[in-house]
Amino acid sequence: MKSLAKFFLTNKALSWLMLILMLGGGIFAYNNMGKLEDAPFTIKQALVTTSYPGASPMEVQQQVTDVLEEAIQSLGELYYLKTENRTGLSKITVYVKKEIRAKDMQQLWDKLRRKVNDVQNKLPAGAGPSVVNDDFGDVLGVFYSLSSETHTYRELEDCAKDIKNELLDVKDVAKVELFGIQNRTIEVTVNPSLLSQSGVMMSDISSAFERQNKVVDAGAIETSTNRLRIETTGSFTNLEEIENLTIVSRKGEYFRLGEIADIQESYSRPARNLMRIGNIPAVGIAISTVSDGNVVEMAKLVSQQINKMKAEMPEGYELDIIYDQGYESAVANDGFIMNLIVSVLTVVAVLLFFIGFKNGFLIGSGLIFSIFGTLIYMQATGIALQRMSLAAIIIAMGMLVDNAIVVYDAALVNMQRGMRKRIAILNAVSSTAMPLLGATLIAVLTFLPVYLSPHITGEILSSLFIVIAVSLLLSWILAITQNVFFVQEFVRRPRPEELKNELFSGRIYDFFRKALSFTIKKRYTVIGCMVVLLAIAGWGFKYIPQQFMPLLNKQYFSIDMWLPEGTRIEESERQAAQLTEFLQTFDGIKKVSTYIGQTPPRYYLANAAYGPQPNYAQCLIEAESPEKSRELQEILYHELPERFQDALIRVNSFEINSIPQALIEARFCGDDPAVLDSLTNIAIGIMRKNPKVLNARNEWGNMAMMIKAGYDPVKAGRLNIGRSDIMNAVKSVNDGTAIGVYRDNDKKVPVLLRTETNSSWNTEGLEDLQIWNGTNSAPLGQVTDGLNLAWEYPLVRTYNRQLSMAAQCDVKRGHTMKEVHSEIREEIENIKLPEGYSFFWDSQYKDQKEAMAALTKYFPLAIIMLTVILVMLFGNFRQPLIIFLILPLSLIGMVFGLLLTGFQFGFFCIAGWLGLLGMIIKNVIVLLDEVNVQRRAGVAPYTTVIEATVSRVRPVLMAALTTVFGSIPLLFDVVFGGMAATIVFGLSFATLLTLFVTPALYAIFYKI
Repeated sequence: MKSLAKFFLTNKALSWLMLILMLGGGIFAYNNMGKLEDAPFTIKQALVTTSYPGASPMEVQQQVTDVLEEAIQSLGELYYLKTENRTGLSKITVYVKKEIRAKDMQQLWDKLRRKVNDVQNKLPAGAGPSVVNDDFGDVLGVFYSLSSETHTYRELEDCAKDIKNELLDVKDVAKVELFGIQNRTIEVTVNPSLLSQSGVMMSDISSAFERQNKVVDAGAIETSTNRLRIETTGSFTNLEEIENLTIVSRKGEYFRLGEIADIQESYSRPARNLMRIGNIPAVGIAISTVSDGNVVEMAKLVSQQINKMKAEMPEGYELDIIYDQGYESAVANDGFIMNLIVSVLTVVAVLLFFIGFKNGFLIGSGLIFSIFGTLIYMQATGIALQRMSLAAIIIAMGMLVDNAIVVYDAALVNMQRGMRKRIAILNAVSSTAMPLLGATLIAVLTFLPVYLSPHITGEILSSLFIVIAVSLLLSWILAITQNVFFVQEFVRRPRPEELKNELFSGRIYDFFRKALSFTIKKRYTVIGCMVVLLAIAGWGFKYIPQQFMPLLNKQYFSIDMWLPEGTRIEESERQAAQLTEFLQTFDGIKKVSTYIGQTPPRYYLANAAYGPQPNYAQCLIEAESPEKSRELQEILYHELPERFQDALIRVNSFEINSIPQALIEARFCGDDPAVLDSLTNIAIGIMRKNPKVLNARNEWGNMAMMIKAGYDPVKAGRLNIGRSDIMNAVKSVNDGTAIGVYRDNDKKVPVLLRTETNSSWNTEGLEDLQIWNGTNSAPLGQVTDGLNLAWEYPLVRTYNRQLSMAAQCDVKRGHTMKEVHSEIREEIENIKLPEGYSFFWDSQYKDQKEAMAALTKYFPLAIIMLTVILVMLFGNFRQPLIIFLILPLSLIGMVFGLLLTGFQFGFFCIAGWLGLLGMIIKNVIVLLDEVNVQRRAGVAPYTTVIEATVSRVRPVLMAALTTVFGSIPLLFDVVFGGMAATIVFGLSFATLLTLFVTPALYAIFYKI
């Protein structure tokens, strides 16, 4: 290490060049590196959807879902399966093991597709094909809306497609998705009595469409030299041609379709999803960035292209931004620059107090070089500036000047002792380099379990470990190169008359010596007090609210609305419109966008996905400021449940992790829905008794009303009316029966046959519905055993091929999931389960338990490596043991700080505490190393402990105060406030541990 420092000192030109290159490279890297809002990670889920028209939810589960699950379960990488089964639709969510890394995912999804495709022939007739969607977790972070009050959905779709095609050519745009597109149909509406009179069946109309619109190879005619392809015209290109289609009845009579039916263009009913901007029909345009792209620049280029298109668009269209990840990322990056400037100024200001402005500025420059060097590494390896890498830099800022302070201070002390400048510098490097390297490696190792975590958190937080590791190791290299080079170039060696006869003298040092001497004399009392304080901290920790990931400081929030199962999407749309109107009455709301039937594309990483389900709606609200957003959320949290009493309303803040459908889920698995319902109701009753519980409910929702028509083969057989005739006739009443396809350029538009009906139906009206087979007709009531009202679950869920039902609830504001869960846990777990039934806690409890288990999985490895380094540094076991005994005491300051500030304990607090451990270990290592140096020099043990500690006071206080004051501005940040409180209060107390408790423990272990 000494030779590296000497090389830097003797090669001035090269040293200056390398430093200039690092500054220039850092600026270049910052301007050209990827910038994202959040760390990218792979959502280790795939969605397998299969349609089975006409089947009940239970039939879908038994005949489709179970067949597919059996095939999927043979995947060795499978973790578990969850399914949703609705009328005519199977949704299987495939969760794979957390240990699988992103690079292996595509191969795994290919295996899944093969498994699903292999069993398609085992599905019942009419089911499928199954679709495997593995990219529904992609983030489309720039989200626009195209709305119009005067244009039709078809015109909105055409305009949106033109915009999409233009945006796909923009640099760094990966893909563009449209949301809220209404599928066009051609409706052929007939009067049943007219059909009966004409003798035309629906199959006759369908056959006519097939013959007329089918693409058929007409072959070619060959001449002596050429082959001429033959093409026949006549495919439908407009509604008039459809009206002129000739229909031949079973009696041989000819009819023009327009004579027996009304033909018009419409849209599929019921709609799959709808979108509104302030209750104006809209289509969403969601744009994603390429994996290594700069979302800030991409968003700017998209905005420029949008502005050009706005000027050329016809009147009546409005194109507005809903969510701009580029802007959000730019705000975070601007905050990073501000934090960097504040940190440097803080370092200079603190060091000014101890060693003067010039020395403070020279040490502070090391912070700039360390960060710029880290940015170069990030840009070269593809690590973007995003929330986690910024958090890593913020954590590291507190430690980046520590190495420089120790080496710089040692060089100044050596010069005060009369050494020549270069000798003083090289001696300072040789005496501190190895202890500081060991301490730096240990500080990096404290974050190693986070990086090695097999959970998805390991992937999210991988950049946190890498950035901290690179920046800290760079700070050590710069401390023994750039730092000492600046000492040589800019620090004047004291003149002989300026040398002090006795270092570390003066009133402050004398007072500290007395306090330290008192501490050593009362060593057992001091240690006893620390143990008592630690016990009090452990008791006080249970009063700290806990939330694994903090809320974000955004001007956005969302409102989820679930209406009772069985609700029409039109009713959901009506109530969502009322909600939107109510929201627009509040001051401070800039924009309300509404999504009915399904959540929009994932414009933010942690967005939860719901639907398609007709009873669901979501409002995304943009407030004027984050403060106004929090104020509105509090008001709406109390007012909306009173105003919409039939709906389940949830007001959501934006969080780093995805918000589950319910915070607490007690899940039961078994074979009988009735037994599951009974167990779930018991759990719901327990939840409702707790005053902190909100919206206790059954995961399957309420049972919905249905009509059962019992087909009578005897009655219907006499008239030769089959079950399909009945189903087609009934379907034509509302949904429409597909009879053909109309090719509109590249789009296939279904042609639906509908029966002319009244606006509403009842069972009596259905009994009179005419069923026609082309020869005979009869009322529905005469070919069935009657129409009866019945009840069914419109949603059936399974977990690993077993029926699964959960008691769900949320938590009232002011309380946490962990708090409420601990209060209801024992009573629910004591519910007696019948044989063959199982229970477990799902949702956030399960996720957090798995995340914490994964985070702590490699802590033993980190501790072993840490121990090895400490034993190598000190050559004994007693001094490493002293360090390990100091570490738990750091919790005292952290708990006090969190209780005082009111921040919740979560992941960022854990990250701050890990950083705090690194700072403590570094300070204690340097102190103990100085003790060992003086003892080897023959100084008396008691004097050694006192004087070694005194000599470390200035660098320890400088390092601690620069970190503490640099973190204070972050105390007012919603996301990083808890981490800042951990560092500020934890390090303040830890400094006392270093300066007083460490000497006391040393005196005990060495019997001084």
